[in-house]
Amino acid sequence: MSSSDSPVFTTFYKQYQSQLISRITRLVGCRETAADLAQEAYIRLLGHRDLSNILSLSAYLFRIGHNLAMDHQRDPANKIEYLLLDETLPCPLLQPHEIVSLRQQCRLLLDTIASMPQGCRDVFLLRKIDGLSYSEISIRLNISEKTVQRRLVQAMLRCHRSMNQIVIR
Repeated sequence: MSSSDSPVFTTFYKQYQSQLISRITRLVGCRETAADLAQEAYIRLLGHRDLSNILSLSAYLFRIGHNLAMDHQRDPANKIEYLLLDETLPCPLLQPHEIVSLRQQCRLLLDTIASMPQGCRDVFLLRKIDGLSYSEISIRLNISEKTVQRRLVQAMLRCHRSMNQIVIR
């Protein structure tokens, strides 16, 4: 059998594919990775120029698969320890006390916005929520850009003071 007999090789590979994937899976612990490595083993077998001196093509295919699995395991990036969570890293999920704190901050911020004078509140919401520029806000509210800036500063100071109260308490 030469490597140019692609249909013959395809039949050969399909005959041993599931068995090869199962063996590699036992070595690497991941069926998807094993399937990739089995495919690579097949490609490497196809790449051999002279297969006439190989006594058993199936044994040779399994040896290539085994070697690829061992190389995969030796690569530090593929070691299972790297895939496990590092105990020193903080949990990416919010803890219950953090959720309570964020809810309090949101409530305080919403209360602060609601208590702002109408002009400050309008400018603040148009800028921070709607993302309008100073000139767009001035046109929409029919006020000068300087007034927009002044009201936004007032609104931001109110929010800043309110949020600092949480820290001080």
